[in-house]
Amino acid sequence: MADPLTGLLQQKKQTPPAAKAAKPPAPTKGLFDFDVESTLSRKVAQGADATVGERIFEALAARSTVDFPKITEICERVAQEPQEVPEAVRLLAGAFNEREPPRRKFKALTIMNELLYDPKACHELRQVFGVRDALWKLQATFGSGLGDGPDEQIRMLATEVEKKTFGSAGDPFSAPVAEDPFSLPVAAARPAEPRQPRDTSSASVLGALWQVGSVVKDNLKTGWTAAQEAAEQLTTSQGSGTRCEFQKLPMRPTADRPTLDIRFEDMLPGEKVHYAINPAVLLLNKPFRELQGRLLISRYRMRFQVPKGTLKDNLAWVAERQLLDVPLGLVEKLDFESTTSEAGVQQWRLNIITKDFRHLVIMVSEVKDLAVVEEALVALSQPGANFTQVLFAFPHAAAVGTREDGWSLLDPRREFERMGITESCPWLISPINSEYELCDTYPSTLVLPRSCSREQLRAVAGFRKRGRIPTMSWCSKDFASLWRCSQPMEGLLGQPDPSDEKMLHAIRNGKAQSLLVVDLRPRKAAYVNKVGGGGFESYDGCRLVFGNIDNVHGVRDAWKKMAQAMTGLNNDEVGSWFRDIANSGWYDLIGNIFQCANYVVHEIETLRCNAVIHCSDGWDRTAQVSSVAMLCMDPHYRSLRGLLLLIQKEFCNFGHRFRTRLANGEKPTSEYSPIFFQWLECVYQMTLQFPTAFEFTADLLLYLTREVCTNRWGTFLGDCEKERMEKVRPYTLSLWSSILSGPAPEFLNARYCPSEEVLRLSPCQAGFKLWEEYWFRFRLHPRDELAERCVKAF
Repeated sequence: MADPLTGLLQQKKQTPPAAKAAKPPAPTKGLFDFDVESTLSRKVAQGADATVGERIFEALAARSTVDFPKITEICERVAQEPQEVPEAVRLLAGAFNEREPPRRKFKALTIMNELLYDPKACHELRQVFGVRDALWKLQATFGSGLGDGPDEQIRMLATEVEKKTFGSAGDPFSAPVAEDPFSLPVAAARPAEPRQPRDTSSASVLGALWQVGSVVKDNLKTGWTAAQEAAEQLTTSQGSGTRCEFQKLPMRPTADRPTLDIRFEDMLPGEKVHYAINPAVLLLNKPFRELQGRLLISRYRMRFQVPKGTLKDNLAWVAERQLLDVPLGLVEKLDFESTTSEAGVQQWRLNIITKDFRHLVIMVSEVKDLAVVEEALVALSQPGANFTQVLFAFPHAAAVGTREDGWSLLDPRREFERMGITESCPWLISPINSEYELCDTYPSTLVLPRSCSREQLRAVAGFRKRGRIPTMSWCSKDFASLWRCSQPMEGLLGQPDPSDEKMLHAIRNGKAQSLLVVDLRPRKAAYVNKVGGGGFESYDGCRLVFGNIDNVHGVRDAWKKMAQAMTGLNNDEVGSWFRDIANSGWYDLIGNIFQCANYVVHEIETLRCNAVIHCSDGWDRTAQVSSVAMLCMDPHYRSLRGLLLLIQKEFCNFGHRFRTRLANGEKPTSEYSPIFFQWLECVYQMTLQFPTAFEFTADLLLYLTREVCTNRWGTFLGDCEKERMEKVRPYTLSLWSSILSGPAPEFLNARYCPSEEVLRLSPCQAGFKLWEEYWFRFRLHPRDELAERCVKAF
C-alpha cells in the first residue's frame, strides 16, 4: 500500500499553477479544519513579529503560564491584525479536545474568554463544528487531576464562553451521546462536497500530516457509525429497548391547540385538555404492574388516568401521593425508546424524568403519539425566555382575574423603616437603581451608606461583578447590619478599586472591630476565580473568612446523589444507605450554610458590628446565608407571612435566578441547580432544632417545593425583579395570594410561641434529620412497605 504522506507530497508537487490560484467557496469547517501554515513547525518568533498563532502556541505550551499581560498581548495582536482571528480561534478550540491535557484546556478557555470580546472571534468560533458539544462536556468537568478549584473554574469559563458565543446557557439535552464532538460530520450529516485543492505554496510537511489525520479520522468515524448501527440492529432483534428516532414535530409555543371535551376532578381555572393518548400503558416498578389507561395533556399538567378502582390495595399509595399527576413545569427530561414484544409487535416507550425524582414509563401503540406528546410537553413547559407568556400562569390568571394582594406583600421602604432606617441613621434608602440602571439584577430600592456619593457608587458597580454592589439586607435597632454583594473584580494581579475600598470603610462605620467579610466560596475556588478576573477583599480593616460552600454544580450533584440513594433502597438487601447519604455531601453543604450564618449572627448580635457576605455573583449562596441569618436574628420572619416576605425579598427581588436554576419555562442547562430546594431544607432543619420558634410547619415548606416549579404562579418566573415587573407581574398571580387568603390548617404550627430570642444554630450533622416527606414524596418508604407486608401476612 502506498504511503499516504508520500502521495500527498507528490500531489503537492504536481499541482498546476491554475489550480493553486483557484479559490472555491470554503466548506463548513470542523474543529481540526484550519490552516496551520507553519505555525507549529517553525521556531516561534519573538517580540512584535510573533503572529497570534505563535503567541497562543507558546502560551499553551506545557511549561508556560497564562497571565493577564500575556492575554493582553494576544488580544492586542488580534485587534491590530484581524486577519489572524481565524487561526487564533481554531488553535484555541482545538485545545478543547477531550484528549488534550486538562491544564491546556484551562489555558485555552482563559484566553478564549477574553478573546471573545472581539465580535469577529465570536463569529469565527460559531463556525467551528462540534465546539458547542465540546463546551458542554467541559461544563461537566470533574476529577481532572487539577483539583476542585481549577475544575470549578473550567466549568465556569466553559459556560461563559458558550454564553458569549451562542447567546444562552445551552441545551444539554440535544448534545449527541456517543459522538466525538471533535470529529468532522460524517457523510450522512451533511451533503458530500468535493475536496477542493488548497493553496499549498507555504504549507509545511506538518500541513500534509494534518490532512492525513483528517482523512484517517473521517474513515474511523464512518467505521464507528457503521458499528453502532449494527449493534442497534442486533439489540432490536433481541427484543430489548433502544433509543428510537422519529420525525419530530416543530415546536410551536404559540400555536392554537385543540380543546377536548374532557374534564376531571381538581381542574384549575383556565386549564383545558388538549391531547388524549388512548390506549396507553403505565409501567410501575415497585410493585411491578402494567396499568392500562389514557394519557391526558392540558396546558397545566400531564395526567395518566386509569379506570376507577384500579389503584387499590398495594397501589393505593400511587393515588394518595398523586404520582400520576405531573404539572408540566416539573418535567425535567424526556426520552424515547423503541421495543419489540415477544410476539414481534413494535412498541413505543416514553420515559419522563421530573424535577421531584419521579420516573414515569408510558407505552403507546403508535409512533405518531410520541411526536405529539414530545411537541406538546416541550412547547408548553419549556418554551424559552422569549415565550414566557405561553406558560400556564398567564391563562390561569386571565381566568381567575389578577389580584395585587400577593404581589404587594413586600413594600421595601416600609420593611426597611421597620428595621429603623430613618434620616438619623448612617444608612440611606436610595432611589439610585429605581430604573435598574445601576444594576439590572438588583431590586429598584436599595439601602446604601449615606456617605457614599452617586459617582462613587457607579465606580463600585463597575468594579463588582455584574454591578452587584454592597447593599444592606438587614439592620438591628442600633444599626449593626448585614450587607450582600458579588465578588470584586480585582483580577489575577489583585488590583483593588479605591471607591470599593472606601465604600467598605463606610460600611464599617467607625467600629473599632475590623469589618467581617464572609466569602462563602471555598478558599481554592476564590483564588481560582482570580484567573477569570474575580477576587476577594484583601483590604486594610477587613477580616476575611471563607465559608467553604460549594457552587451550583456541587449542589446539583449532591442533590442527584441523594435521589439515587433513595432509588437504591430494597427491604430485602443490606444496601449502602448511610454510606450513600454521607457520600452525597448534601448535609455537608447544609452544615456549612449554618456555620456561615452563625458567623454573621455572632458578629451582629454579640459584637454589634456589621458584616458583608458574598459568593461569586451574589444570588445563590449569598441569598441562602443571608436569609438563614435573618431568620435567626429577626422573629418577624419566623411567622408564616414573614417567611413569604423573606423569600420575596432575599430571593425574588435580589435576583436569584429561578428561571435558570429551576428551569422554569426553559430546558435545564448546565446552570440548573436546586439552590432554593436546599434552602427550604435548611429551614426544615431549623424547625427541628427550634420546634416552637416558627409559626409555619414543614408542610408549608413541602408545598413550596412543588409550587415553585409548576409554572402556575408568576412569583418564580424570570430571573430578576426587573424582568418580572415588565413581563410577568401585570398578567399573573402571586403564590402568596393563594397562601395568605386563608392558610391551610396544616401550614400552621400549633406549638408556635413567639419569642424575641436570637437563634443559635448547630451545624453538627448529628443533629440533622432526613426530610423524609420531601425525599420520599413519590416512592414508598421501605418502612411503609414492610408494614404493608406485615398487614398482608396477618
